[in-house]
Amino acid sequence: MYPYHLSNNSNVCCISEKKDIKNETDDKVSGNSCYQDKYANKNLDTYHSTGIELKDKLPCNFLNTHTYCELYQNDNYEEKLLFPDVFKLDKSNSINSICDFDDNEPSTSYAVKRPRIEDAVLSTAPNPKKIYPEQRADKEKSFISPSLDFAGQIIKDPNLKNTEQLTQNHAVKKNVTLKFYRRNNLCYTKTNLSIVYRDAIKRIDVDANGLFKKFILEEMGKALKKRNFLKSHPNLSTTYHNIRKYVLGKLSKLLNEDSMDADILISPGMSISDLRSNFISNNNFLKKLRDNCEKIARDVRIASDNYLSHVFQSRIIFKTNDSLNSTNTKISIFPQKDKLIAKLKELIIDTASNLPNSVIREIEKLDQDSIVNALFSNLHGVMVSKSLIKNLNLLFNSNKNKSINGIFDDNLDLFNDLLHKIGNLVRSSCIFHEGIFSLDEPTVEQLSKYLLSDMWGISSKFHDKLKLPAHNTHKTQKLTDDVNLEYNYKKYVVTNISAKEKFQTPKSSLIFTNTALTRSVNIKKEINNDYTHDKTLATSVIKSINQPRHSVVTKEFSLGSYRRINLFSADIISPIYEDAIKKIDIDGNGLFINSVFEELGSSIISMCVTKSSLSISKTYSNVRKYILNKVSPYIRDIINYADVSITHGMYIPEINHNCISNKVFFEKFNEKCDEIVKNIHLIPNDYFLSLIQSNINLGSAGRLKITNRRNKLCSKVKFLITETISNLPNSIGHELRKFKQSEIINGLFSKVHGIHIPKSSIRKMILYFNSNELPNNASDLCFLNNLLTRLLNQITISPVLHKGKMIYIGKYTAELLSKYLLSDVYGISSKLHNKLTPRRISDSPLKGGYEKTVVANTYDDTKLPLLEKPILIPPQKSKWSPDLITSINIYELSLSMIDIDKGDFENYVIDKVSHYPLIKELLTEKEKINFDFSVTYERIKNHILEIFSPFFKEIAEETQKKVKLLHGMTVDELRHAYISNKYFFDKLCVFCNEVIDRIKNRSDSTLVDMIQCRVPLETEVSKVIWIEKSKKIRFYNGIEKILIKNISNIPRIITNVIKLLPNTKLLEGCFSHFCDMYVDNASLLKSKLVFDYIQKKVSDDHLLNRLVDTISTDMINKIEKGNITSKIINSHMVYENLSTYNYIRKLVREKLPALKDKISDPIMIVRNDKIEIADQKTRDTIFDKLKSYLIETTIKSYRDLCIKKYRLYNSKMKSKKLIWENY
Repeated sequence: MYPYHLSNNSNVCCISEKKDIKNETDDKVSGNSCYQDKYANKNLDTYHSTGIELKDKLPCNFLNTHTYCELYQNDNYEEKLLFPDVFKLDKSNSINSICDFDDNEPSTSYAVKRPRIEDAVLSTAPNPKKIYPEQRADKEKSFISPSLDFAGQIIKDPNLKNTEQLTQNHAVKKNVTLKFYRRNNLCYTKTNLSIVYRDAIKRIDVDANGLFKKFILEEMGKALKKRNFLKSHPNLSTTYHNIRKYVLGKLSKLLNEDSMDADILISPGMSISDLRSNFISNNNFLKKLRDNCEKIARDVRIASDNYLSHVFQSRIIFKTNDSLNSTNTKISIFPQKDKLIAKLKELIIDTASNLPNSVIREIEKLDQDSIVNALFSNLHGVMVSKSLIKNLNLLFNSNKNKSINGIFDDNLDLFNDLLHKIGNLVRSSCIFHEGIFSLDEPTVEQLSKYLLSDMWGISSKFHDKLKLPAHNTHKTQKLTDDVNLEYNYKKYVVTNISAKEKFQTPKSSLIFTNTALTRSVNIKKEINNDYTHDKTLATSVIKSINQPRHSVVTKEFSLGSYRRINLFSADIISPIYEDAIKKIDIDGNGLFINSVFEELGSSIISMCVTKSSLSISKTYSNVRKYILNKVSPYIRDIINYADVSITHGMYIPEINHNCISNKVFFEKFNEKCDEIVKNIHLIPNDYFLSLIQSNINLGSAGRLKITNRRNKLCSKVKFLITETISNLPNSIGHELRKFKQSEIINGLFSKVHGIHIPKSSIRKMILYFNSNELPNNASDLCFLNNLLTRLLNQITISPVLHKGKMIYIGKYTAELLSKYLLSDVYGISSKLHNKLTPRRISDSPLKGGYEKTVVANTYDDTKLPLLEKPILIPPQKSKWSPDLITSINIYELSLSMIDIDKGDFENYVIDKVSHYPLIKELLTEKEKINFDFSVTYERIKNHILEIFSPFFKEIAEETQKKVKLLHGMTVDELRHAYISNKYFFDKLCVFCNEVIDRIKNRSDSTLVDMIQCRVPLETEVSKVIWIEKSKKIRFYNGIEKILIKNISNIPRIITNVIKLLPNTKLLEGCFSHFCDMYVDNASLLKSKLVFDYIQKKVSDDHLLNRLVDTISTDMINKIEKGNITSKIINSHMVYENLSTYNYIRKLVREKLPALKDKISDPIMIVRNDKIEIADQKTRDTIFDKLKSYLIETTIKSYRDLCIKKYRLYNSKMKSKKLIWENY
């Protein structure tokens, strides 16, 4: 016997020269021949085989197939049921049953084209090992319950070991002849695998038990009896179709999710039944499907009859086969739907409840073509996996912005780089070509070039110039134990294949999962090469990246010309954990919306609205904002000593892992969350009323106003807030795992002068800047050079992000960036950059494993000195009230302090009045003429203030947000913040230009009225000229000119005025006097809201209101006797032996937690001429003072109410007495 070589370079071994290849349906094959699969190619009249050449000529026999009767009659029906192919045997059987590979002979075989792939399996010994039900992976031809628990049986096989080795041993590579190149558009190729589930839903059997059909016959019994159609059959296919369509519509969102096919893995050597099992065992999807089906059932139960009437067909056709009624075999009846809807709802609920099982049953019936078409698409004559197409589209999106000019050779390096990435994706994917294979290297290269042309429009004539690098066969990097890949890549990959080892037979087709994850890292690296792409992210951590680096990677950047940046902006230094809070799912368990539905159920049901139609997103948004405001100060405080660790050489996945595993941060943050929750429990429920929206959107049904019912939901909102905060650490970690790469970059890095610098480094810089004030002589080069040197030392050892990796910036870039940062903070002119020279620092500050301790960290040693005696002490106030809070707009104040620029206005006036006799006389005597236009100038100034005052009020809130109060900021730095407020001055310049255009383009009589009629002359003898009203028009151009001149100079004038403002006046823009200190207005204004809230609660107290009449009546008699008003009021008992004032004090103390909650943010004070965050002792002092003032104010308010009532009664009594006396 000799090997038989076919025309397609395949070979079949161990075939006798005297024997023919037998048909596939034969039960047995000769003992001296290996099993061969044959097929007749439609295009070629030749037969092909698997082409596996055996090294030793060992006999291999088929298993005998069995009928169902045989299976049931024998106890070992399970072992006879399944064909134990090479992928389903254990190690002991594989050694004896399977012939060894010839390692010296490369495989050049084609796969076998079979009508059904799972029917073609390799034979083993006649007595197979018994296979137990829990070990089965192939469900084909087996008797399995359609229960969803089957998916768990597949995945929970305890014998899944050595998966990487097993998968590599099943290496089958395929050489495929591609068609001549013709461009394909990959963007229009559908890559979602939901078509299998959609088709299964469309084919499910509705009303399988026939109960609904039987009910229809009973309801239509009378009508059918009249027409002699009692033995007829109703045609309900339209209703069944509508039910499938209704359910499919409700599931459309789920079926359109990319994550639905996360567990559908494809590996070389899989059979069709393996692929089918992947769909059936897709646990993630089936769990979501079950949840959605339960939701559909709930919605149908509460839906009105009218809502589902369209599902039932309008006409029912009844057919009969009764020979006695041969003249009429069918009739049509138009049923009354209202009588049938209840049963229809039961049918829909039953269909939805059993849908997961029905879908599994339908998928089990799928043929080969349906499964192949769902997983593969035809590209250039080969069926490639849809996962490859999806990855190619992601690759294109991440590289589409790369500049490509018209000359091919100029872009050769770029195209070769793209070809390399495409090649890696193609190698790691599978194809279907009479079986499931990986492509061999020549086919990989050719197909990669085709795909490159598809994506970037490269002509096929340039393919010869492109070179695909040799495949890197180094061992795949290992992952950590907690691998967590994003679904975009988890499901589309297979492992590298090695043909150097013998087959080992896995016990489940799903053993490829772990090795597929390993291979996915390579795919993600290719797609994530451009870190700006926001759709690809690997959250797994590659341990091998941390291997020793043998050289320091530095890079010089082109920073461009200097443009100032506000480093103190919240966007630049905000922690990534705050970004995660903005994305957390509020009310994930649906308890709050269930409460809303229960409270409003009667109103909603009457409007035929389901719970799913309720929109309370506004309430969720308010809750999320409230929570963020509560925890943000704590996050920013904790992050100062528990920041995310970012070091040289790290990749984005590693950085994100450090962010998620920041134990120090999460432990401390968890403590703060518990503390916040305890404080919230002390707050009255009605305090949260403002968080609940007044109107609920019901979709097409309109809106429902719930203003009067919100009180009942306050406790629910409070519970929602506390539960959300309690779970916040876990929720943040969960959201961070879902972050896209662009979101990680935006959360952890800020783009400063074109470089992505870690926010942690910027926060350190700000602490350093806050501790080093700029001297009055801003041009002190010695001082500036010292600052520059320290800053340069830190920047040199701080890595930056470049193309997804942390690297060090070069020496020249670091020096220039340091100068830019100095100018950002201190406002140093860029003209001084050339004069600044840092002191010499070590050229290699990164020695010793690149530890940051090589160069002293000048920021870490920074401590802000606190002096005992403050420099700025506000005047002592004996009493304080919220009315004393100052809200001065510094910019408006500065504008009110300007002096009008007169220019040549007086010379202009002299020209206009030179014909006046008095002026002629003075000119003849050559006496200097000075006009007193002070009234006119004052009118011009007031006119400018009237124009600009609304503008200042309009942008006041946004303007104040740009002036950030920071710990350690000096008054001079606050002044600098006002002067460097780019947002305000940009808006101001635009508004000034608009005002000037209005003045130029229209005549305004008010300008003429600004000229004063009586103009004194500053001469030795007091003289006056009079300008008549009718002649004022001559001065219009002069007034217009002086007005335009002054308005155009307003930005510069305001800046100059702010520079000269006294410190006490400047502080009044953000602070107010409170006892013996300055406290920021934001905190005091929040306390004012609480003051108003508590006083309203006290004034609405029914016990105190009822007591007012008694007190006022009592005062009429006792005041006349000389008793003091306060003593009279306090002499009354209100509740449980509490006097009036004590009862008021009790009410105020109960509401005090609301005050602390409202001012939970850091309180800024001024101490030692610096702005600081109040320490706990100072906060307690402020709260004690506020409590005292609140009690005092509330008591005074109640006393005033009683006195007012007393005076009213007293006046009525006197009036009655006077009337009685007169009568």
